[in-house]
Amino acid sequence: MIRRYRPSDLKNAAEVFRGAFAAEPWNEEWSYELAETRINELMSSPQSIGYVAEDNGVIQAVLCGRRLTYLYGVEYMIDEFCVSPNMQRSGIGTAVLDYARKELTAEGVAAMVLLTTRGYPSERFYIKNGFESKDAMVFMYRTIEKNKECTNDKT
Repeated sequence: MIRRYRPSDLKNAAEVFRGAFAAEPWNEEWSYELAETRINELMSSPQSIGYVAEDNGVIQAVLCGRRLTYLYGVEYMIDEFCVSPNMQRSGIGTAVLDYARKELTAEGVAAMVLLTTRGYPSERFYIKNGFESKDAMVFMYRTIEKNKECTNDKT
């Protein structure tokens, strides 16, 4: 069953998140607390909309995103999407995206957008599901370091 995310899904969603990103190719070590904080932050905005796939009360996939106004209409920005490692390549990810797309289209959302890592299986998955990359777009990142000038002891 695929349905909208509910706040009561947080604990199980965090476990799916941890398991998915601990697996290849990400190999990320998320603590349960950090994963729960991430999901909670993503899903606590009034614009947040999430979806889960569950079977017999066990969450197997989590999609977290936000409805955001853009020049040509409202977009659904996918912040995180993860599938339990034992359910990957079963079609559940495609089913969740299809469900979300149909529901969001009925609500007037014009597009779904996301960021993913080039060359990873996630890129192939999204392309297979109708997403395309935009060569004109660049993802930029900067680590914020402690400003040493502000931390010098002047006494």
